[in-house]
Amino acid sequence: MIAEGLAVLIHYTTYLTPGVLLFGLWFALTPKAMPAMRILILLAAFVLMRDVMTPLGLWTLGSGVQIGFTANAFVLAVLGGLSVLLILLLAYIAPDLWRLVRWTIGSPHVGLAVGLLVGCLIGAPLRLYQGIEASAFYGYWVWLPAMVVLAYGANALEEVLFRGFLQGYLEQQLTPLRAALTSGVAFAACHAFLALSVTQLGWPVLVFTLIEGVACGLVRMRYGVLAATVTHGTAILLVAVPYIA
Repeated sequence: MIAEGLAVLIHYTTYLTPGVLLFGLWFALTPKAMPAMRILILLAAFVLMRDVMTPLGLWTLGSGVQIGFTANAFVLAVLGGLSVLLILLLAYIAPDLWRLVRWTIGSPHVGLAVGLLVGCLIGAPLRLYQGIEASAFYGYWVWLPAMVVLAYGANALEEVLFRGFLQGYLEQQLTPLRAALTSGVAFAACHAFLALSVTQLGWPVLVFTLIEGVACGLVRMRYGVLAATVTHGTAILLVAVPYIA
């Protein structure tokens, strides 16, 4: 599993490198006095990193917004861990944007509880509707811990970008509520290419991501990025299943 996973990760990295280098150069050439542009560059780079996983077989979207992730637990754990490392890298290379991130607002414990509850409210109905049963998937319980790492690690990166950088920046220009709604709509819009071109699943993906994005934006507004990460990660974890390419 590890040897196969390493081959998959090397292929993903080499396939992605030219695009990431171009985004990195664009980011480096953009002055710090243009924070909105720097945030948009990071969002676009993230969309590339996420969407290219589909043609490479790392994940797939099915009807009813059922999300299949590679059955290789090693790959999932590494991708989740690398996402956390990218968060630390962003803190180092973009301290000006990092200051926009509000990890917690109010009580952290209440925020985590609310984040978990909202995530369940988003994901559980879809899981029930799809009839997802763990026993139906071979190796599900071995796969699940690695999926937890990916669900919360990768979505922590996504939440730092959308709810930390983007929503934090928007709150300097707009009311907190409008900033939250805007970050949610932007989140859904950034799934348009995935929904309409990569997977061709269309409006169900956009509706799901709009609901998820607005919910995460509102949770971030009240409780911070950490709570929004729990919301996002929990929702994805509940609709995720092992996928064999």
